[in-house]
Amino acid sequence: MRRFFALMLAALLVVGALAACSKPQEQAPAQDEQKQFVVAINNFGQANFFARIGRESMIDQIEKNGGKVISTVTADVPSRTAAIENMIAQGVDAIIIEEGDINQVAPVLMEAKKQGIIIGSMDAGDADFVDVFVESDNHQLGTKAAEILMEHIGGKGKIVEIINDAGSMIRVRKNAMHDVAAKYPEVEIAASFVYAWPDFFPDAKAKMEAVLQAHPNPGEIVGVFATFDGVGIAAAQAIREAGLQEHIAVVGIDGDPEAYKEMRKEDSPFIATMAQDPETIARTVVDKVFELLNGKQLAERHIYIPGILITKDNIPPEQ
Repeated sequence: MRRFFALMLAALLVVGALAACSKPQEQAPAQDEQKQFVVAINNFGQANFFARIGRESMIDQIEKNGGKVISTVTADVPSRTAAIENMIAQGVDAIIIEEGDINQVAPVLMEAKKQGIIIGSMDAGDADFVDVFVESDNHQLGTKAAEILMEHIGGKGKIVEIINDAGSMIRVRKNAMHDVAAKYPEVEIAASFVYAWPDFFPDAKAKMEAVLQAHPNPGEIVGVFATFDGVGIAAAQAIREAGLQEHIAVVGIDGDPEAYKEMRKEDSPFIATMAQDPETIARTVVDKVFELLNGKQLAERHIYIPGILITKDNIPPEQ
């Protein structure tokens, strides 16, 4: 009897083992798919080529990195503040500010920072709450453009500056030019005017015309320092229409294709620009933001993208 029960028990164990073997294996829990980061960008208008290329390149690079884009374009500080507040409410992972002055919206960005949102600056200035700042070396751009102008005018004469201190990069370029001009005692900044934004072109052209009306004689004004190419083009048109293109030189900053078009004209007073690389700046700031979102540390948080001097001798070919 005992032998019978032992045999029965052995048989049951075998059957159980076979059943266990034939039971479908449970799938190991799948790893969570990588999170799709939501990155919001804000442009301070789209009036110039730098802003347009920057926005397009940031959007493209965010999508290439697998992110979702929220893109806004605003033209003043209150609307920029409201846009950032909306980004925070949507629970974005990062915010990138392009152009203007990031410090003008410091309170709302500091709130974003408290909520763990990564803050990037593309040519919008720096602050304690900024995680990564990518720009051209605006001091170098302003210095080199000013030096070219001084060389062309022989280090003497009255010049005009076209500025707008609402842009952090514009302030840096203006100050760099002042540092250069201070080395030339015979150079005088005879006129300084602020361009409107975003409708800068008609405004800058009208203000340049007014300066020329106040200084109508050839040689009274010898140079124009334009803190970005758009207002330089406007000034060049006013100068040419006044018939003073042989007596006044214009320098700018950006490398705007429209500036190249102006410079190609035989009678253009626009002699040089310091060309920026907005596409590289935009893609770099996006990539660095994604590194931070993925928990990496940056070797540098303030990154400069070099500018290139463009004169009438090395204008890029027309596209």
